[in-house]
Amino acid sequence: MERKVLGRGLDALIPKKTAAMLPREFTRLSLDKIKPAKHQPRKEISERELRDLTGSIKDKGFIQPIVVREVDGGIYEIVAGERRYQAAKSLGLKEIPTIIKELNDKDAFVLAIVENLQRQDLNPIEEADAFKRLIEDFEFSLEDVAKFVGKDKTTVVNTLRLLKLPEKIKEAVRKGMITRTQARTILGAEKLQAQEKIFYQILKEGLSVREIENKVRLVSKRKKKSDPFIIELEERLQKVLGTKVKVFNKSKNRGRIVVEYYTLDDLERIIKRLK
Repeated sequence: MERKVLGRGLDALIPKKTAAMLPREFTRLSLDKIKPAKHQPRKEISERELRDLTGSIKDKGFIQPIVVREVDGGIYEIVAGERRYQAAKSLGLKEIPTIIKELNDKDAFVLAIVENLQRQDLNPIEEADAFKRLIEDFEFSLEDVAKFVGKDKTTVVNTLRLLKLPEKIKEAVRKGMITRTQARTILGAEKLQAQEKIFYQILKEGLSVREIENKVRLVSKRKKKSDPFIIELEERLQKVLGTKVKVFNKSKNRGRIVVEYYTLDDLERIIKRLK
């Protein structure tokens, strides 16, 4: 199946307009005919963000319309601009400036991700969930996702790895209590109990990434991990394969290599690299 990535950003789809230009360029829809998307990439909208946006709209009006698609006989689903929609509701507005697009499920979801990524509105876990859905539901490859977000495959893989964290740690990442780098470093500790122990130390002591790495090394059972040769070998393999690789050196002439994959598509990509 041919994979197509929506390469255009919002600037190509929604030109920036002033409020004075909206009546000529956009239709206005009743809020009663609009509903939030079922699969919105962004799951959380803070009260502060909504309050600030509501104040801005009250003072200056809408600078940019929302984007919707028709889903059921005159009912429209939001593709981009749910915060603006929620702000309009809180102000008691009856209508909102709107662009109506004909979009299938895939393009609607991709456009929603475009908006959120361009505005840097997604937290790391929401971003990882969005990448996962692109891969599992819309048959994007890791290369497609990497090209789509303008990052290398290793960065995409590292983002997806965040979904392997315990739920309480993922929630902390969502709320900004710890950074994505801190969370990713926690994953170096393989046991759940060790991950949670380090997590609570981060909250209590404000550990830096370097300090977290030291904690991970202390709880690791890998006796040869400090071997510079092993570290260099892992880094080289990770760079070549574009995924996490662990080398376990059991004795002078024996050991094993563990290569992680996150989807069947990812496994196929790694096998091709190995060939």
